[in-house]
Amino acid sequence: MNDAPFYVDSCVVLSLFLGDSGYGAAEQWLFNQGDQPLWVSHWVLLEFAGVVALCLRRSALTTQRALAIQSEFECFRQERLSLLEPRGGDYLQARQWLEQQEGPPLRSGDALHLALAKRHNLAIASADQGLTRAADALNLPCQLIR
Repeated sequence: MNDAPFYVDSCVVLSLFLGDSGYGAAEQWLFNQGDQPLWVSHWVLLEFAGVVALCLRRSALTTQRALAIQSEFECFRQERLSLLEPRGGDYLQARQWLEQQEGPPLRSGDALHLALAKRHNLAIASADQGLTRAADALNLPCQLIR
């Protein structure tokens, strides 16, 4: 087990607020964290907004429900999550990992999450097996939530 505070991946907060199949595991994981500091980045906020907007365009959410989800998430973020701002060095680190031919299969957004977590000495908390496999391959601390 890892003692570093957690950087929470977008899929975890999306499960909490959209109530998808990962909701139960995300809720239990969050409960188990107690008062431990939890971190997200502006990138997580952007991904969250993008998924909510996509659900709205696909009529999976009403406008009223989408606005409520966004508002509830912002309240939760202010009360429970600390916010990290990506820097140029984070993008450079992410790009270097993406350019490694022998590196793990990695999506660009996930590489940015990992770079932010690395710079701040945080462990990644995610339900995304691809992201946690990449973190393991890069020797970065992570926890798969399931």
